[in-house]
Amino acid sequence: MHRLCLESLNVVLVHPANAGNIGATARVLKNFGVKTLILVKPKVSPLHPEALSRACKAQDILYNAVVFNSLEDALAPFHYVVGTTARARYKRSVVFPREIASYLTALSGKNKIALLFGPERTGLTNKVLDMCHALVTIPTAPEHSSLNLAQAVGVILYELFYHSLTGGASQRLPRLATSQELEAMYKHLIEALSPVGFVLGGKRGHTYRVLKRLFSKIPLTESDVRVIRGICRQIIWYVKNSQKKF
Repeated sequence: MHRLCLESLNVVLVHPANAGNIGATARVLKNFGVKTLILVKPKVSPLHPEALSRACKAQDILYNAVVFNSLEDALAPFHYVVGTTARARYKRSVVFPREIASYLTALSGKNKIALLFGPERTGLTNKVLDMCHALVTIPTAPEHSSLNLAQAVGVILYELFYHSLTGGASQRLPRLATSQELEAMYKHLIEALSPVGFVLGGKRGHTYRVLKRLFSKIPLTESDVRVIRGICRQIIWYVKNSQKKF
């Protein structure tokens, strides 16, 4: 049995606003053996005095935190992205942390995994959730479903850490394509399909979201992406050369 590789897990906070929450999150990472904290456009520095105070012996995580101005740049090297949400989304299945633990375990040997958490006030936007391979929600009382940011991180990391102690995966899944490689593939697909009239709802943005939902159901390797992009190149070549005949 293969155990969860905790070094493959990375917590990404998108637009965190509260220094105390950033510090408390660092402490939670330390509790469960996760070393990497990534911040996307934080409103306060991870080295804010309150963050350092709340970190409680996890200040090293704050000092080593990586800050990005763009979520796309932050996610570029990751092979699998898990978004968190307090609500069910239309046309997207949502699972509990315990239900995805085995799959993440199988991925963790050869893939970098990002766990995304949204701003304290609004959570992750639909646009950001569309960038995720899977969506996770924490079961709570329906009349008050919102959790504090650090609490939400703690619950999910607890479930994954517990699984690392008590369960495992019978096999390792292969290395998947990175988010950067997938984004390039989606753009290539749009470029290839638009000239032949495949624009769902008349909008490229909607077509992009549909294609992303489709391919997110099938974990793609780097080799898979090369094949799909080869098809795109052939479509583009054929369309251009067909037009020259008229």
